[in-house]
Amino acid sequence: MHMKQVFTDGQGAVVIREVSMPELRPQTALTRTAYSLISTGTETMAILGRRANPDAKRPDAAIGYTNSGVVIQAGPGMEHLSPGDRVGCYGSSFAPAGHVANSLVSRHLCIPLPDSVSLRQAAFTGLGGIAVQAVRQARLSFGETAVVVGLGVLGQLVSRICVAAGYRVIAVDLMNSRAQIAGQQGVEAYSNAEAVSSAVARVTEGNGADAVLLCVATKSSEPVRQALEWVRFHGRVVIVGVAQLDVDRNLFFSKEAEITISRAAGPGRYDESYEKDAVDLPYPLVRWSEGRNLQEFIRLIAEGRVVVDDLISHEFPLSEAAAAFEQILERPSETLAVVLRYDGCEGAEH
Repeated sequence: MHMKQVFTDGQGAVVIREVSMPELRPQTALTRTAYSLISTGTETMAILGRRANPDAKRPDAAIGYTNSGVVIQAGPGMEHLSPGDRVGCYGSSFAPAGHVANSLVSRHLCIPLPDSVSLRQAAFTGLGGIAVQAVRQARLSFGETAVVVGLGVLGQLVSRICVAAGYRVIAVDLMNSRAQIAGQQGVEAYSNAEAVSSAVARVTEGNGADAVLLCVATKSSEPVRQALEWVRFHGRVVIVGVAQLDVDRNLFFSKEAEITISRAAGPGRYDESYEKDAVDLPYPLVRWSEGRNLQEFIRLIAEGRVVVDDLISHEFPLSEAAAAFEQILERPSETLAVVLRYDGCEGAEH
């Protein structure tokens, strides 16, 4: 049997190919996809990288890593799931779950959905887990202040999780429309750095933010330099996206700040024993593993503490995947979260 999957070819074009259905194996579930979410940062960077050098001979590359769907079959060790159960999925190199009609999802990355979470909302599962891990890396305490730089989909989720946790949140994006969307969810958001500097000084009484989370994708070191100005002495800068670290040593010295990079959805990511063999990380030693972060994100949606519906600016059928990516690349000011819809998934909300 075959199914459809989205790839980028050697020249950076978005194409749909027919591929073989994955085979069920222990500790996995085979799902029929309902919706998938385009990761506007990671996936467009892959496409643009190929378009920048179209003469290079490269094979097709699968894109996408977060979707939702309905269980078709549950393999040995997956007795907690039954055919027809609705799940949110995060793909891995061992069991991909992206822009594909059917996914093979490993145990810890296949999250059962409460009735209050729609399949459309659950398309955010993977990206939501990444946002949860980013907030954990900031190590904030109740009442502390976070600055979020960049209000694309990931920055919006990070901001909303911080609000849900009771932190004071200031955010910035050069697109005023994105700042306005964040403002509707309890974030003090601005479209220029000067306004953020004033807000940080006012909110923290001149001490600086406890943490700055950089949800950007740039080859510049300016976001890190700016973050070191906003953060307090002994504060934390978390690089969630991509930013360069070519910054004057004196900025580091003056703040004695900690800079860390948040990696995907947390402990267990890229670990074959965890993602493929489903060997769990001990709860007492690793309180928040990758899978537990995904579960927590779904809980936040289920309880209404984090809203994602207003982030979806566009929805395309799978057959129009190329148009969906061109929407993101050509009209970024009009675009935020873009989802692909897969017709024929029983139980999928339209």
